[in-house]
Amino acid sequence: MGKKDISTVAVYVRKSREDETDETLNRQQAVLVELCIRNGWNYKLFKEVGSSQDLDRLELQAMLGKVSTFHFDAVVVADLDRLSRNVIHFGQIKLLLVNASVLVVTPSKIFDFSNESDDMFSDFMSVIAKSEYQQIKKRLVRGTRQSAKQGNWVGSKVPIGYKYNPETKHLELTEDAPVIKRIFDLYVEGKSTKDIAFQFTHENEATSVGMIWSPAGIARILNNTAYAGHSLYGKTKSENGKRSVKTDKDMQILVENTHDPIVDIGTWEQVQQIKSTRNTRPAALKLGKHKFSGLIRCGKCGSIHSFQTSKYGRKRIASCQTRLYADSLNKYTMCENSGSNMEPFEKLFFTYFKKYVIQLEQYLDLIKQVDPKDNKSSEREITTKGKQVKKLQNDIKRIQQGFIMEIFTEQEAHLQIKQLKEQIELLETQIQTLEKQEVFSEADHIEMVLNNMKQFLEGVDEMEEREANNILTEFVDTILYTKTSSEIELDMVMKDLSAVELGFNMSF
Repeated sequence: MGKKDISTVAVYVRKSREDETDETLNRQQAVLVELCIRNGWNYKLFKEVGSSQDLDRLELQAMLGKVSTFHFDAVVVADLDRLSRNVIHFGQIKLLLVNASVLVVTPSKIFDFSNESDDMFSDFMSVIAKSEYQQIKKRLVRGTRQSAKQGNWVGSKVPIGYKYNPETKHLELTEDAPVIKRIFDLYVEGKSTKDIAFQFTHENEATSVGMIWSPAGIARILNNTAYAGHSLYGKTKSENGKRSVKTDKDMQILVENTHDPIVDIGTWEQVQQIKSTRNTRPAALKLGKHKFSGLIRCGKCGSIHSFQTSKYGRKRIASCQTRLYADSLNKYTMCENSGSNMEPFEKLFFTYFKKYVIQLEQYLDLIKQVDPKDNKSSEREITTKGKQVKKLQNDIKRIQQGFIMEIFTEQEAHLQIKQLKEQIELLETQIQTLEKQEVFSEADHIEMVLNNMKQFLEGVDEMEEREANNILTEFVDTILYTKTSSEIELDMVMKDLSAVELGFNMSF
């Protein structure tokens, strides 16, 4: 297979970092698209920002998925290292290309990795690319450390309450600083992160970045060393090119007094001390994953209930911990929904579940008496929507060519292509839904779910808690739990049976 055998190609362009100029991508795209037009190749563009060490780049994986299903004759890139600088990942990509008989085209050479000389040459280039990557990485780390020690801000995200001055490379206070200081002061006064988030939300406390107040967000602010005037870098690192993990303290860079603090050092240390001593409940009372984890909500306020182990070793549903604030926000009362031992709760739940299964069987018998629906209309609809998808894909190619010919600006082309892709995604989802309807009738679907429910009931006593929870979440959306005095009331909402209106309110 040579250049003359190429008809349809994937054009892949990538830059490594967000802070690189967009011209990096545009220059690659212009050269490669012009190459396709010159040779009369139909092309689909894949364009993204991502590390050369990450194999799970969205656009790369989308392209490789199309390659594996024989959509393309070749992949067009500026250089081989645009695909990957990782030797192992590059080997995996090459194997996929060989299996699909797909070439790789660069402006200077066409590679056929099924050819031994091309394969060896690409391996040699991959080793060189990896070496270059390691040297670049070392220089970046060394430069970052040195810049940080000089007091420059080298973090990727500027904390709320500060702005970055590109001339001095330091942080400067903004109008949001008093809001941040108030968070620290309220915490020292005894407010919890939940209290502060609730109070700020109801006071409509605003920031220039549109902060949405949550306990987790407040906690992140209280943990951020920048508010004491210090800069801390390297708290996390990327593992396997994608997952962030915490680093050891000796790997971190702490540079003190790099910018004006929002809180004084005394307040900062007091907050850290309070955080270390606060604990909602003893570790011995905490319970791991339970079969009902994430499913039980308070019937009074809607909050999710947690679980614990009593001092006698019994598993319990914890009392609701939601705080109900007065209008003044200075006082609150706790939700009155109390906890319960799991034994009576489970007895009630499975009474309900078995009754649900019986009614589902009756419903299945009823719909089996009805003739299956005619699928011809859905087949015609699938064909029509498929033609619409192809038309939209051709429209995208015309817009891409219009951008190269300077008919559209980059912003205009990007906006139009984004809108067309959203339409394609919607149509493809509708097609998938119609195809499933052809394969499974309503009776088939109900029968499959019913069989799974029966198998669960038969084997639940032998299942691990985590496994039981995974299965239950396929059937159950929410269990509304209310306990007043000694009586438990449950209101169940089941999943994925929209055609079946079966609901119960049961008490025990």
